[in-house]
Amino acid sequence: MTRISAPTLYQCPACASYFTRSVLTFLHFYDDVPDWSDGKCEQWWTFIGAPVGRCPACSRVVWVEDANNPMPALQEPYTIGIVARLWHRLTGDRKGRLRDERIWIALPRKIKDACRIVPLHSAEDFLEALAALACNTDEREIYLRRRLWWAWNDKQRLGKNGPLVLTPYNMLAEEALFNMRRLLQLVECAPSQQVERGELLRQLGRFDEAVAILKAVPADGHNEIRALKIEKLARSGDTQVQELSPQTW
Repeated sequence: MTRISAPTLYQCPACASYFTRSVLTFLHFYDDVPDWSDGKCEQWWTFIGAPVGRCPACSRVVWVEDANNPMPALQEPYTIGIVARLWHRLTGDRKGRLRDERIWIALPRKIKDACRIVPLHSAEDFLEALAALACNTDEREIYLRRRLWWAWNDKQRLGKNGPLVLTPYNMLAEEALFNMRRLLQLVECAPSQQVERGELLRQLGRFDEAVAILKAVPADGHNEIRALKIEKLARSGDTQVQELSPQTW
């Protein structure tokens, strides 16, 4: 079972409105979801807890790390009936029902009406966020460029009956190549991204370099298996994103 945390309330740094965000507290990977060579996962929870999104009030791209005054989001308490209200008063409100009601009533309307942060879904979203990035934000750039890479590859993800899994972004090949090369540069010194580096090199047609990197992936019971499958694709001169699920090998 996949579990999601209670929402946290944030204040948008651009317009001072409020939005909520939840994160995943437990993940369960289902076997029937494709495992793609570029690392994209198509589980339903993919966008939950993302570090960036759009403020639901002003539509500006907001990094959660930059948002102000994080605090637990309060939920509207259940309505208390006349008899229950009298009972809580007579018993000293031992369960705090009347207290919670007073706290809720006192909250500003803009906090009560806070909506969930809007996930970035499309390549256009990621390009807009990239254009607004400040200098020296490599981790944020990696996050956005990785998802832009996935968006470019979406046109190759075929469903079981032939149609595209997602509507692809009509990016120019030159844009896609620049994005992959920049992403490769950003993860060049990251040991944890060795498989991703090999996949980027393979899709860029740099097969010998891809094989050399993938062969050196340390064994951990998972990454070396992915590396071996991608290495096989590189040795065959294949540059297309491929599904690595066990049933396809």
